[in-house]
Amino acid sequence: MNQRQQLEQQLIEKAMKDESFRKQLIENPGAAIEAVLERKIPESIKINVLEEDANTVYLILPQVSNQNSEMELTDAELNAVAGGAWSWEVCETLEGGC
Repeated sequence: MNQRQQLEQQLIEKAMKDESFRKQLIENPGAAIEAVLERKIPESIKINVLEEDANTVYLILPQVSNQNSEMELTDAELNAVAGGAWSWEVCETLEGGC
């Protein structure tokens, strides 16, 4: 499981146990996530939180890359892959985001 998946799982688990956090995560996801991360999320990052119900299921598709698959990775992309780490800073450097 990568860091993004771990963060998502942590947020889901907290929201399932803490109704006030769940409400904040839905109403103001940036502030809720900043509180968990204990750091500021860049303004360029948009976060949408959707809550499923008994009759609605959401499927999130990853962004389709417009880059040619044969193109070389940037230094930032190489560092992100080599380090195996995911962070908001890495997302900002990638052309397609995270």
